Parts: sequence; C-alpha cells; structure tokens
Amino acid sequence: MSFLRLLSSEWIKTKRTAIRMMVIITPIIYSLFMVWYFSHYRTSTFWQMKIYQGFFEVMAVSLPIIISLLTGLMSYQEEKAGSFMNILTGPVSKVQWYVGKLTLLIFIACADILLATILMLFGMKYVLKVAYIHYQLFLQGAMLSIVGSLILFSLHLFISFAFGMGSSIAVGIGGFLISALIGATSLGDHIWSYIPWAWAVRLSQFPILMMPEVKQTLEAQLLSSFSLSLWEGIAYALLSFIVVTIISSIWFHRWEGNKPHE
Repeated sequence: MSFLRLLSSEWIKTKRTAIRMMVIITPIIYSLFMVWYFSHYRTSTFWQMKIYQGFFEVMAVSLPIIISLLTGLMSYQEEKAGSFMNILTGPVSKVQWYVGKLTLLIFIACADILLATILMLFGMKYVLKVAYIHYQLFLQGAMLSIVGSLILFSLHLFISFAFGMGSSIAVGIGGFLISALIGATSLGDHIWSYIPWAWAVRLSQFPILMMPEVKQTLEAQLLSSFSLSLWEGIAYALLSFIVVTIISSIWFHRWEGNKPHE
C-alpha cells in the first residue's frame, strides 16, 4: 500500500466520528470567538500586537489538551474496531502505520491552525477594521506554533496506545498547566527552551518582535539575543521530535496490542 493510500484510509476512518467534528468545527469556533472578544476590547495602543499575542497564546496553551484528545480518540477508535487487529494483522507494517497516523495528525494540526489564523485575519480586516495588518507575521506565528507542538503528537500517540486514552488526556491536562505557567508567564523565561509543553507558546510569540511598533523600541543587541533564543527553541523542538518519533517507532514495531483496558 502506498503512503498516500495509507493516509487516505486513515482519514476515511475518521468519518462520522468526534475526530472529524473536532477538526472541522474547532478552528472556526475559536477564530469567531477571538474576533468577537477583540471587537469588545478595542485599544488604540499596540492593538494589533495584543490581538496577535492573545490569539496565539490561548491557542498554543490549549494544544496539549487538543492533541491528547485527538490521539486518545484515535487509539480508542482502533481498539473498538477490533482490539487493534487491523494494526496487528493488516497488510501494512506497524511502523508504516505509526508514521501514517502521526503524519495525518500533524497534517490535521497544520490545516486547523492555518485555517484559524486565516479566519482571524479576515476578521481583523473586515470586522475589526485593523489597519496595516502584518499578514506574514501571523502566518509565521502559525508555523512556529506547529513546530513547537510536533513533539506532543509523537508523545501522545505513544501514550494513547501504550497506556490508553485516559492517560493521554491526563498528561494533556498536565501539559496544559505547564504550558500556561512556563510558556505564558515570566516563570519560564530562563527554562522554557527545555520544557516541551512551553515550546509552542514561546515560539509563536517571537514574530511580535518584528512588528514595527515593537521593533523600534528594542535595541539591536536585544533583538539579536531574541533571535538566538528563537533558533535555539526551534532546534530543541525539531531534534526532540525526531528522537521521540524514532523511539516510538521502535516501540510500535515490537508492540503486540496489549494495552490495558480503561
């Protein structure tokens, strides 16, 4: 089976499930809510910066819970469809299946985050009437949110199949709290680059520094320091994702479907 056919079959499995409903509805509701919120929160000072910060901060902090739910639902669906027999005895190797599931999850996340961002930009232009929208910075923020959350997909996919949906959600709740405390507050200023749950929040906030109204208030040396922190965070995020994915692939290759029932 070709990899594209594998992805297609995995997507078809989500038909008439909560997974597909989450994928389609969540980015629309979120962007509409944020547009509604900022329509009641107008300020003449750094308004676009505050919209950017609020939009990506709330989204990135919520990613651990959303990812834990998606991976947990996928695990639960496979278990109910025949106690993982499709995975264990199917024509596709378990490693191929794992990579296919992981790729689909990342693709879904990319599509949802980009859709929410694009809808937010439309709302800023036609509803909030924001002047001189920095479109490219919002799109950069979306991509950095994705990069920062990559490791969570590998981690939660492993947890979901090794320990069950409940464990994945429990870790997601813990990740949400860590993300809120370390990623969104000054508590994590010196340690965020070592905390995977803080990466999406912190990385998504760096494009703010390129907004003209912010950039002109920062010294060149400080900008250089922030740029170094950005690349350091990206390096940690990508390297950790690769390492966890390889370890998870090895585990899935040996997996026999003996997951504890919930």
